[in-house]
Amino acid sequence: MLSFDVELLLFFYLYCKKSIFKFRKKMKKILPLLLIISFVSCNTVSSTHTKNNKEILFQVKNQKDFDGGIMPWISIKNPENFLEDLIGKEEIVIKENVATLIIDYPLSKPLNIEIKSKNSKGFSKQELVKIISREYKRIYKEEDNSAKNKVIPKDARKGLINRNTTNGKYGIWGHDIDDLDLSAVMIKYKGGKVFLELIVES
Repeated sequence: MLSFDVELLLFFYLYCKKSIFKFRKKMKKILPLLLIISFVSCNTVSSTHTKNNKEILFQVKNQKDFDGGIMPWISIKNPENFLEDLIGKEEIVIKENVATLIIDYPLSKPLNIEIKSKNSKGFSKQELVKIISREYKRIYKEEDNSAKNKVIPKDARKGLINRNTTNGKYGIWGHDIDDLDLSAVMIKYKGGKVFLELIVES
């Protein structure tokens, strides 16, 4: 005669075994459906991620001072000096012909600028860097004209030679436009609109 404790354990074991069997039986029926749902979900996430996070690189070839002759950025102040060797310069990198350019470095007051391509097919890499250069030059000029404290000339700076912060329209700090190079542009889609975030080296 089994004791009460042993009988309870045996009952619990049989109950669990029966439940596990039923669970496995149900899983065999719904597993294919779960796999389909998982596959569709993964593809959807991957597609969204790709669309929302496209990166455009601005690399310049035939540069002897860099590994492999490739400079991983282009001058913002004087891009025309390197456009001939800009890799993929004629490539249409943004198919839309209207986009919002986000400029936030080195600005204390970032701004969004709507830009339009002259090409109905969209922006080429060459056109994009020209527009970015033009807008940076305008911003620096407006800052100089609106600031009460002026930029200290480089040869008069002490210690760090970084540009002093000015209190103009944009509050530019840290760097002269000569210091800025464009290495990449991140394309993001929000609400049917195209936003361009700049990766600027200094």
